[in-house]
Amino acid sequence: MYLETNIAKLLRQLTRYHKESLAKRINCLGLTPPQFMTLCQIKKEPKTIGQIVDAVDLSYSTVSGIIDRLERDGWLERVKDEVDRRVTWIYMSEKKLARFEENSFFQEANYSKFLNGFSEEELVTIHNSFDLITRHLEKKVEEKS
Repeated sequence: MYLETNIAKLLRQLTRYHKESLAKRINCLGLTPPQFMTLCQIKKEPKTIGQIVDAVDLSYSTVSGIIDRLERDGWLERVKDEVDRRVTWIYMSEKKLARFEENSFFQEANYSKFLNGFSEEELVTIHNSFDLITRHLEKKVEEKS
C-alpha cells in the first residue's frame, strides 16, 4: 500500500511541476492556459468552435469568449465557410504563428533542458518507467470503454 500511495504522490508532483513550467512558458506569450489549449487546436488546421469545444472539454460560451479575446489580440482569425455560410472556421494568425511556434513549450529543446544532468543509464530507466506506466494506463482506459 505504501508503494502505491508514494507512486500516486510522485505522479501528482510530476504533473504539478509540468503544469507550473507550462504556465510560466505560456505567460511569456501573454496567454492563459485555456487560450494556449485553444491555439494548440488550430495550430495545424482550422477548426470550428464546436470542434474546439469537443477537443478542449470546455463549454461553448467559455471557448467563444476565449476566441473573442484571441481574435482581439491578433492571435486568430474567423473566416466564413465559402460553401456553408453558417460555418465559421477559426484560423491561427500567420503573424502570430511564428511567435507561437518559437516559444512552444513542447519543443524537444525544452525537454532536453529538463532532462539535462541525468546519466544515459538514468534516462533509459526514466524512459522505460514512463513507457511501462503509459502502456498500463492505456490498457486500463481501454478496459473501461
